[in-house]
Amino acid sequence: MSLPPKILEAEIDARNLKVRLDSGITVLMPLEHVPTLLLATDEERGAMEVLDHSLHWEALDCDLSVEGLLAGAKEIPGLARKAWDRFLARQYGAAA
Repeated sequence: MSLPPKILEAEIDARNLKVRLDSGITVLMPLEHVPTLLLATDEERGAMEVLDHSLHWEALDCDLSVEGLLAGAKEIPGLARKAWDRFLARQYGAAA
């Protein structure tokens, strides 16, 4: 079994995640696929840790693997529950 390509660099903004791999592939994923990131603040998104084969956001409890990015995998809606609670608390002052 071979290892997936390594991440060379990753950028994130309020709409997209862009990941450049050492295989020459660049993945552009809309954040709609990962509600935890879509609902995060710029500061939370910016705390991205780039590892060889994955991306990690400690405060968001969110991880994305190269395999998942290449497959176009979407976050399971139930996993984004904490993100919705944080978002609603920011917007309305209390968790739903």
